[in-house]
Amino acid sequence: MTSWMICMTIQNPQQPNNLYMKSCNYLKPILFGLLYLGIGNICLADYATNMKERLSSLVEAKDQGLVGEGTDGFVYVRNSDSEKVKKMVSDENEDRKLLFKSMSLRTGGTVDDVAKKFSMAIVKKSKKGHWFRKSSGEWMQRK
Repeated sequence: MTSWMICMTIQNPQQPNNLYMKSCNYLKPILFGLLYLGIGNICLADYATNMKERLSSLVEAKDQGLVGEGTDGFVYVRNSDSEKVKKMVSDENEDRKLLFKSMSLRTGGTVDDVAKKFSMAIVKKSKKGHWFRKSSGEWMQRK
């Protein structure tokens, strides 16, 4: 582009600057992607932090047989009427929903697939005596 054309483009605002337009077309998706990842990481930090803070209480409740894991990736109250335990389970499941959704977006898989893989990982890492709820609703204990 000659200096005359540059001056005409600057002086004539009705004529779009092609270089500017092309750079905007490339920058928009990058900027939106960075914004999305930034917000996603902030949200991830929130529910990941909550889950980490709750982990010891959750394991203690599992050790006591008060709660168990489901094959769908969620925690269920097994043998407790305690409002504290019910709230912990509810809060954990809400955070897990966010985790599953976030991971499905990152991996391109479905939320259900992520939840099932999460559930299988929990089973592998579980202690003897912990309870698991089958999809039929029947409880079984790890031996």
